[in-house]
Amino acid sequence: MKPKHSDLEILDTDPFANCKLDRKKDAMILNRIIGNFENGFTLAINGEWGTGKTTFIKMWQKQLEQNDYKTIYLNAWENDFVSEPLICILGELKNVTTSSNERLMKDIINKPSVFSKKIIPAVAKGLAKKHLGEEASDLIESVATATVDVFKKEVSEYEKKKKDLIDFKTKLQELVNKESKDKPLIFIIDELDRCRPDYAVEILEKIKHFFSVEGIVFVLSIDKNQLCSSIKGHYGSDEINAEEYLRRFIDIEYTLIEPDAEKFCNYLFVYFDFSSFMQNPERLKYSDLSHDKEMFLSTAIKLASAKRLTLRQTEKLFAYTRLALISCEKNSYLFADLFFLMIYIKAFKTSLYIDIRNLRLTVQELSDELNVVFAENIRLEQGNKYFQAFTSTLAKLLFFYNIEISNIGSYKDLINRSEGETQILTFNSGQIDVEKCARIILYYQDNMDTHDMKLSYLTNMIDLMKLY
Repeated sequence: MKPKHSDLEILDTDPFANCKLDRKKDAMILNRIIGNFENGFTLAINGEWGTGKTTFIKMWQKQLEQNDYKTIYLNAWENDFVSEPLICILGELKNVTTSSNERLMKDIINKPSVFSKKIIPAVAKGLAKKHLGEEASDLIESVATATVDVFKKEVSEYEKKKKDLIDFKTKLQELVNKESKDKPLIFIIDELDRCRPDYAVEILEKIKHFFSVEGIVFVLSIDKNQLCSSIKGHYGSDEINAEEYLRRFIDIEYTLIEPDAEKFCNYLFVYFDFSSFMQNPERLKYSDLSHDKEMFLSTAIKLASAKRLTLRQTEKLFAYTRLALISCEKNSYLFADLFFLMIYIKAFKTSLYIDIRNLRLTVQELSDELNVVFAENIRLEQGNKYFQAFTSTLAKLLFFYNIEISNIGSYKDLINRSEGETQILTFNSGQIDVEKCARIILYYQDNMDTHDMKLSYLTNMIDLMKLY
């Protein structure tokens, strides 16, 4: 059994062969974008954390190389310990430079004024701050900077920096033309949104001012919302329009197509080998246990879709579920849909899970909580009498919770049988379909020995407390 999902193997012959998200379509779109622009530009590939951007980028990079593009990959997050982003960018460029262009690369690097920053009279300012305080040090700095000699020096340095920058970009353009010939050089920068805010902004600035030359396409793999937060953090203000700021640096933005939750859940079911438990011949002997796979996948897909779980979040839920199943006997009741629902609650609504496990709620309070937490799922099933699997799962939770609290003297009949043929709940189910909920509860009340199954049996497995 695998405890977690391993990195996908990216084949040289077919980079997207192992892709389970049909992301070759994204690559085809991006190939057209790159192929239709001759000049250099910056392309942002946007997707939330955990949506598989890095895996996609590496597959696409391999495909680009197959099509004779020269590519560079830089994980910005792994290199944000380097104080000057230019060093990382030029270092990666140097690594792909052929021996015939080494001299040209040295000419690019040997522009010291390109790397230097404005020099202030630090000694004078430091002495003033030590003896006279911060305000006086600022005054000393402004006076010193205003002297004629310093002014002339600044003008001279400005002119030299400007010339060196022009030379730098000219040499860079020449290098790109020689290295990449008739196709642009694709420079991929990944994990930019995970960097220190100051480092992320520095990279954007350097790309804009130093590397905006024909023949280089910068590809930024980002979570736009996170990067916007980094920009606000860097400038120390929530008032700054971070999206507008980003438009200064990004020419084209592409958002990855949202993955198909059903395909991904089915893939994870196979990857983590759930069949060896849920479709074990020992379980399939019993008709009540033979539908675990369908129940489990139905709930997982509905949650992943309605809650818009990232690939990473979905993967972790599957991995944890598979781990928890280790302690489940092969022929015991599981209620796979309820089992996965409880694991979701533990992962994303921990306080509610603790309240359920410790029996702190009344049935009415639990119903109210479920209406809030799963509002999207409930809404999707409203009005559809033939498609209410998730409603059935919520009803099971209410039923088994009610049985559990009987141990502390809080049990009450959830069905009002005095109404004859019509089943009326003795609690307010909110937006949860009353008829469906009542029918499920009545079925389990009349057909199941409640000693066979308790909610604590599931929570003990989920908490990894039930061992062989």
